[in-house]
Amino acid sequence: MKRDASRRRRVRAGCLIAIVGLYLISVPWYRDARAPLQFWLGLPDWVALALLCYVGVACLNALAWLMTEIPEEPDPVDSPSGSERGEIPRSSGDSR
Repeated sequence: MKRDASRRRRVRAGCLIAIVGLYLISVPWYRDARAPLQFWLGLPDWVALALLCYVGVACLNALAWLMTEIPEEPDPVDSPSGSERGEIPRSSGDSR
């Protein structure tokens, strides 16, 4: 079980690193301003590359969430006082 959790963390970390890389690739900062415009999939090459990167980011993000362990039941919480629940404390003279 511990080996599986370790593997999941490594896969998730790899997905997150790849997401950062895809975001860096999607920005056309490396493109020469005088480069001739080419068309891919009917779009300028830099737009098509950015869209393909964003699709890859969405897929990797979904995989990263699948690899994230979420507990079945939340931890029990002690009964919070009124101030922790966001209630306004009443003064001693308040008749409500």
